[in-house]
Amino acid sequence: MPEVEQKSRKKTAQATRRRLLDAADQLSRTVGPARLSLEAVAAEAGVSKGGLLYHFPSKHHLLRALVDDHVQGMRDEMQRLAPGCFDADRGPEQALVGARAYQQMMQDLLRRTEGYASGVFAALAEDPHFITPLLEFRADVRALFQRCPAPDLAAVVHLACEGLVHRRLTAPEDWDDAEAAARFATLRGMLA
Repeated sequence: MPEVEQKSRKKTAQATRRRLLDAADQLSRTVGPARLSLEAVAAEAGVSKGGLLYHFPSKHHLLRALVDDHVQGMRDEMQRLAPGCFDADRGPEQALVGARAYQQMMQDLLRRTEGYASGVFAALAEDPHFITPLLEFRADVRALFQRCPAPDLAAVVHLACEGLVHRRLTAPEDWDDAEAAARFATLRGMLA
C-alpha cells in the first residue's frame, strides 16, 4: 500500500475516533454512562456500529478512552501554555509559570463545563479504575505546585483550585462565572 494511502487511512481513522469520543462525551452528559449505548454513540457520530467496535470493542473501552482523552487534553493544554512545566528538573520559576497556566486552564474548563458533570466525570462512575489517569495527572500538578518558589502558599492555591472544581461539578446551580473569575484572579495574585 502506498505511503500516501496509509497516511490518508490513518487520518480518516483518527477523525472517526475523534467523532466517536466527542459523541460519547456529549451523550454521557445527557443520558449518563449507565444508559449510554454503543448504538447511540455510533449514530451520534455518524458511524456504523461495526466502525465503532473497530475502535472500541466494548462500552468499557469507549469510556476508558474518553477519560484518557480528557486527561491527555489537559496535559496537552498545560504543555501549550507552559512548555516543559511538568519536567521535574525545571526550576521554581518555570513551575510558577506552570501553576499559573493550570489556574487559567481550570478557569476556562470550568466556564465551559455544563450540568453536574462532563461526560468524562460521568464515565468515572462506571468503573473506579477509570480514575487512575486523572489521579496521575493530579499528582503531577501537585508536584508542579510544590516546586513553586513558595511551596506552602502554592499548595494552598492548588487546594483552592481543587475546591472550585469540586464546587462546579457538584453544585452547578450555585456556580457564578463572575464570582469564580474573581476567585481565580485572587489565586493568581497569591502566586505573583
